[in-house]
Order: sequence, then C-alpha cells, then structure tokens
Amino acid sequence: MAKTEGNALNRGARTYLAHAVKAATHPVRRDILKSLKKGPQSTVDLEEELKESRYNLYHHLDVLSSAGLVKESVSKSGGKVRHFSLKEPKRPELAVLLFDEKDLQDNPKNRDLLLDAIEKLEGRSIPHRDKVVSAEIQLRYPLSLIHISEPTRPRLI
Repeated sequence: MAKTEGNALNRGARTYLAHAVKAATHPVRRDILKSLKKGPQSTVDLEEELKESRYNLYHHLDVLSSAGLVKESVSKSGGKVRHFSLKEPKRPELAVLLFDEKDLQDNPKNRDLLLDAIEKLEGRSIPHRDKVVSAEIQLRYPLSLIHISEPTRPRLI
C-alpha cells in the first residue's frame, strides 16, 4: 500500500513498480503488451503477429503475468492454446505510460503534442527535444479511490 503522507509509495510498492516497469520495457514484452491493447489474444495469434516462437512467448507472458500486467483466460474449448489479456485493476494506485522510440517516431504530431504539454507543465523547454527517444510518465491516484481490502497494482499502459 501507499503511505498516506504525500501519497508516496512505500518500499514494497516501489519494488513492485520497478519490477513491473522492468517487465514491460523488454522489447518482446512491449510488443506483447501493445498487441494485447487491441484485445485478448491467443498464443497462436501472438506467435503469428510477433513472429516469435511459442516457447519464447510463453516465457515472456509468464514474466508479464508474474508482474501483474497480463492475465490468462480459461479456454472455453478446453484446448492447449492459452489466451491472454491485459490486466486492468479497478482502482490502480498508479498508471505508467511508456513510449518507446517507435511510438514517438510513428506519429510526429502526437510526439510534439506530448512534448509541448510537458514543456508547458514544466514552464521551460525540454533540452535537445529533437533527440528524445523514449518517455515514461507516472500517474498517481488519490488513496481515497483505493479500498484497503482490494489488492492494488500499478497499471502499465
């Protein structure tokens, strides 16, 4: 849980957040998360889309699952194919937005809007703005949204 003073995260939450961010920033896992943003996918679908071996996908999906970022759905057909989706907590303490180089290069207009907004909030220019290759933004939510009885996890977007 988070501390009540200043909404600062306690050591356990910081450790979990570091683990979740590390899990999400691996290139293959980032691609998996981006694919799952479109909706639930089977390992067969992910294998086809990402051109990764199923064994490699299982490894990365297990890392994402243990970090609390994805969940596995029970197969309705009872087959061996596994289905995964993003795990989105109802009351997150924190959301982390990760933008890699491809995200920022694919849509220069949105990249400029993001950097403009950051500059406006900061009240100063971003040094070497044209050289920015990634961004990580943390959004914290008030503790009043969190029920003590509910386990909460940061959400990576």
